[in-house]
Amino acid sequence: MCRQATCKACKKTTWAGCGQHVQQVMKGVPKSARCTCTAAEKAAAAKSGSFFSRLFG
Repeated sequence: MCRQATCKACKKTTWAGCGQHVQQVMKGVPKSARCTCTAAEKAAAAKSGSFFSRLFG
């Protein structure tokens, strides 16, 4: 199941989970409030924080 998450790089709304429910999760989020970061940008931002914060977002 997917859920909303906050991008660590841009602080906008993105998703986390299996990927099969992305449309349902992002349905109420305006396009201007959605994360548009590349995978490399997200990976660079995710390297900070504890094990649990990286695991659970």
